[in-house]
Amino acid sequence: MAIERTVVCALVALLAVLFTWLGGGVVGPWLTPWTPWLTLLLAEAALVLPEQRVGESLFDARRRVWRGVVRDPLAWLAVALVGFLVIQWLNGCVFAVWDGAARAWVRVSPAFDWLVPGEWAEKVAQLPAPRGQGEFVWYALGSQPWGWLPWCLRSDEAWGVLNWFPPSLVAVLAVRHALLARSKRWLMGFVCVMGGVLSVAGIAQYAVGGTFLYWGMETKAFFFATFGYPNHAACWFPAVMALSVGMTLWALEHREHTRMPPWVYGLCAALCAVSGVLSGSRAGMLFTLAVLAFTALYVPVRYFGTMPGNVRWVVTGTLLAAAVVVLGTAGFRMHAVTANAARAQALRVATTQAEREAAGAMPTYTAMPWVDEVLGEIAQTDWGAFFAHPMLMRSGYQGILAQRQAADHPVCGTGAWSFRWLNASYINQDDPEERTWMGKRMGVGQANVHNDTLQFLAEHGWVGFGLMLGCALALALPFLRTLLASPAYTVSDEQADRCWLNRLNVFCVFAFVATALIAAHSFIDLVFRSAACMLLYGLAFVCASGFVVGHRTVAGRLEPAPAEAARRAVGDEDEDDEDEAGGEAHHA
Repeated sequence: MAIERTVVCALVALLAVLFTWLGGGVVGPWLTPWTPWLTLLLAEAALVLPEQRVGESLFDARRRVWRGVVRDPLAWLAVALVGFLVIQWLNGCVFAVWDGAARAWVRVSPAFDWLVPGEWAEKVAQLPAPRGQGEFVWYALGSQPWGWLPWCLRSDEAWGVLNWFPPSLVAVLAVRHALLARSKRWLMGFVCVMGGVLSVAGIAQYAVGGTFLYWGMETKAFFFATFGYPNHAACWFPAVMALSVGMTLWALEHREHTRMPPWVYGLCAALCAVSGVLSGSRAGMLFTLAVLAFTALYVPVRYFGTMPGNVRWVVTGTLLAAAVVVLGTAGFRMHAVTANAARAQALRVATTQAEREAAGAMPTYTAMPWVDEVLGEIAQTDWGAFFAHPMLMRSGYQGILAQRQAADHPVCGTGAWSFRWLNASYINQDDPEERTWMGKRMGVGQANVHNDTLQFLAEHGWVGFGLMLGCALALALPFLRTLLASPAYTVSDEQADRCWLNRLNVFCVFAFVATALIAAHSFIDLVFRSAACMLLYGLAFVCASGFVVGHRTVAGRLEPAPAEAARRAVGDEDEDDEDEAGGEAHHA
């Protein structure tokens, strides 16, 4: 295999490993030493060493990639977005934080000393020490170098998004234009297998009750596997589960294009399902059940027409048994949670010996850490109120304050992670409920809105958020065209002739489920604040076209086409180069 077939694919795989295994991509100090150089190397490799089609010279391959990138709207939107974020990072306000140990003010922004406005160069050192004690974060805020450009509150925090967006955007552009179908399938298979390996790590951590990450480092909050925030794991694992199910079914339909047994992807899907449940998140459990329910409904509709009668009974019985086990277990655990809570409450209020004996006689069920807590939250959630205000589902007051912040800075926002510093200033002091909320949040407030749309809108304004939305559309629209056009290129099996929907490429269907799941989750939590989830979202879109492998007739399944025979004669391993017309042409 030529070296150019592996360089770009290996670099994207390495980026996925870094984002996923280094705290889910949210720990800035872990990413900063790697991401800028890896991004530059990946961009150079995509332009200089792209994969070559059969009969294509390296010069022609480079010219094809260059033309594709220049004509791709995603490339120009990515350049504009990265430029906007860089300007925000450079144009940081003078921001000083009180260091209680050193008894001094420490300036953390702007990024470079030469950017500090002249009137603030000495003023920070002359600030008086704050009065009062406690857990408040004392800070002083000054002006930014260029008041007429997009700005941020803190340059050190604004750098965080530059660890996420440029690498992810360069990676999806490289995969879209520099990789061919077979490498896209390999890359997605790698992500699924990595998800299975990471699931094993998370399940082992759950079994031993570990509260440590690498080298015994203790975490301040609960994490799952390598994700520092459980709701990031609750998004990533169900999405990889959906992709793994799609890989399993696609491998069964296209065995001649598959290098790995389908059961491997099925095992990865099962492990990711367990991890979604154990992640300690309501969303993780609900999304895992949603993927299971969709699979249980979709598979019979797609395949029952070609199954013998006995196989149909086996499949139906297996699906029903799985549904009974999953739903029965969830129902029993919710009953156990309710019963244990009722017994504990009865013991607390018992005043006589008879009452204590009666409470002690109530049933006791063994607790399942994390799982019972999340099931209890699901049972106690007021779902009517939860969906009453779609944009404020889980964010509550954070969402209201983000809307107020966005109204004050509608064009370019106030920079990444600025919400945590500014939300207290948007509290209505005349409202007792809002004053109470502010007191519980220690004056500064929670760092996140738990709604990516509202937070990005507040922190980056309509310009930044509009560019982000444009990038998402530039990824989604070509994918949707590929999905809807896939019946013209997909395998012509008997069951596909029964219904047009059954002719849709099966992996693309589950890629749509995975990306829709991530997008929906972003409205109730900070999914796109995890580089691992962000990169997975983009890769699912651009890799899907590699699974549309061209039309096959019945005769074509029995013997290779002349072009295929010629390739095998010259020892070319990539039998799918010409199948790119089935997918790549749709986002030209």
